[in-house]
Amino acid sequence: MTLLSFCSAAALLHWLAAEIGRIAAAARAPLWWGALGIALVLWSLAYQVAPTVRLDIGGDRVSRQRGFDAPFLDNFNDPEPAHLPDRPWYAADTPPYRWTRDTSTVTLPGIGGDLWLLRVAAASGRPDGSSVTGVWRSADDLPVSLQIDAQPRTYMILARTDPYGDLRVTFEMPRLNIATDPRILGIPVFRIAASPTGTAPYRPSWMTLAWLAGALTGTAAILHRAQAPTTITALTVSVTALLFAWMIAARRMDLTIIAPTIAILIWIAYVLIPFVAAALTATHPTDDAAAAAGVTAGAWFVRMAGMVHPYALTSDLGLHVNNLADVARGVLLFTEGLPCRAGAGPQPYPPGGYLVLLPFVLLTGANRAALTLLVQSGTALLESLTTAIIWLLLRRADAGRHAALYGALLYAVAPPILRSYSVGELANLIAQAWVAPLLLWLTRARDTVSWRAALVGTMLTLIILLSHGGVALSTGAMLAVWLLLHTVWRRPSSQTSTSTRWRTMIPWRPIGVFAVAGIAALALFYSAFGYVAEERRIAQATLAAQGIVCPPGDPLLSKLNWWIPGLIFPPGAPVTPLVLAIGVTGAVLINRSQRGGLSAMLAACWLGTCASLGTLLISDQPVRWTIFVYPALCVGAGAALAELRRRERAGTLLTLTTLCFLIWYGIADWVRQVSEYLR
Repeated sequence: MTLLSFCSAAALLHWLAAEIGRIAAAARAPLWWGALGIALVLWSLAYQVAPTVRLDIGGDRVSRQRGFDAPFLDNFNDPEPAHLPDRPWYAADTPPYRWTRDTSTVTLPGIGGDLWLLRVAAASGRPDGSSVTGVWRSADDLPVSLQIDAQPRTYMILARTDPYGDLRVTFEMPRLNIATDPRILGIPVFRIAASPTGTAPYRPSWMTLAWLAGALTGTAAILHRAQAPTTITALTVSVTALLFAWMIAARRMDLTIIAPTIAILIWIAYVLIPFVAAALTATHPTDDAAAAAGVTAGAWFVRMAGMVHPYALTSDLGLHVNNLADVARGVLLFTEGLPCRAGAGPQPYPPGGYLVLLPFVLLTGANRAALTLLVQSGTALLESLTTAIIWLLLRRADAGRHAALYGALLYAVAPPILRSYSVGELANLIAQAWVAPLLLWLTRARDTVSWRAALVGTMLTLIILLSHGGVALSTGAMLAVWLLLHTVWRRPSSQTSTSTRWRTMIPWRPIGVFAVAGIAALALFYSAFGYVAEERRIAQATLAAQGIVCPPGDPLLSKLNWWIPGLIFPPGAPVTPLVLAIGVTGAVLINRSQRGGLSAMLAACWLGTCASLGTLLISDQPVRWTIFVYPALCVGAGAALAELRRRERAGTLLTLTTLCFLIWYGIADWVRQVSEYLR
């Protein structure tokens, strides 16, 4: 055991030394130091713009959004007025506000400069109309005593930034005691705005510049480790530096609030590259495996950056954290309530995804913050590996390196996948993470299935069945179609004997694989929920007595129009008509190119997705078909774009333009989702 530990430590040190050597080799290039120096100068110049920073405390009536103030406030109460069914908060007579507590702090990180004029719209909030005297502090300045009147007024003080370039102001207020309100109440604050005093030059926030430099260095290191061409590296670094400069000048708080997290996540993403590259090289040795690993690391970064951004809100994350905690305590059989459109009542909630994450609880601990980070990062890592598998599917089918890279890039910023992270459909995404390996298994199972491969297929199918009901249903439909296609395409000649014909036509071993997985899932989990059907009937009857019909029973054509064209054609749809057309075209091209295993898998995935929409016959809410079909869509799109690229210069230009547009669309949709969801 000691020798094994020593060897493991030696291997780890050797790997660290090799990676540090790679980074050092890239950092020694004079071109890199010049680029970093130019970026720092550019960011320092952007700090000279010094825009007015405004926080609409409690929400903005004009945009009808609230919550953007929360990351900058410490020890404030929740926003008011409350959002009521018959009166939204922005339509209330009282403007939005938050109560401070006896000691509350406002922090504007990385704002830079030195002296700022702070305007605070506030009132005493005393029922008797009296004023109160409070103490306001900033950095090392002396405390300022201000008398706050009963009516809302704007108070101005000069506040100094700290040595790190952060503007921090603390309010110390006498407590308002109300017998019917247990909260700690100070004064209501309506708006805070900070404007620079004096003229340029303004002092940049050196700490923010350091974090941004670390992020830019990490970006360059990832591209170097992924063996990206020099042109791509230079272009990406330049665009990143310019984006940071624009945000410092125009959207400063949006960047500075996340700058440390961005830098840390980028370097964690760098660590993923050698592991993914080693796995891909061992599976399919090619010189572009590092590029696929780099795209996979980028996919993980994009997902994590959106989830942990201070602006991000989610509806279901807490559910999965609670479920993981329950599984850690040994609770494996539980249900969750279905929405009315899906039929209402309880539904078995498989624990497979949580069981996959369970061993890592030993490393992170079981406190809520650690479990939350584990659910987010673990789900993002497992699901991001689909990016590498899409590359592997196309490379194994001899579609070419460009097709494989294009397919991986499109999946890295897939809008329906990213939206699911924002909503918090993490159990769905963990189950979806195992679909891609199953697709890879299907491409190899068309010809022959060894006993070892049969075991792998059984385990993959079982994990999916035990991870999420919707993904399990879509997977079952896909496998049924695949078996049917397998039977039809392997039909022997009429001269073959009957026994041989049946033995050749019917894929007995894959059928056995799926049957064993299904029986095991039924025995291990679903057999414990025989009572659910009756409870759902009771729940539906109870709601019906209240005049609520679940599901509502919309006409089938209306449901199809809502859940299929409604997710494709409207502006900002998760699946654009362009990527859908390219994906279908690529699937047709793959079928024509006689790539049997890949074409059969794609056909099964598309037809199985269509079959799974049959749930609309009994429900008003289908499975998440956009998520399930997107890997197959990206495989086809990669092949189609690679074929288009071969059409001389015009084809290359059109390919790159289309690819850049789809990448931009995915990132812009993700930013919009993070910024607007639940606002």
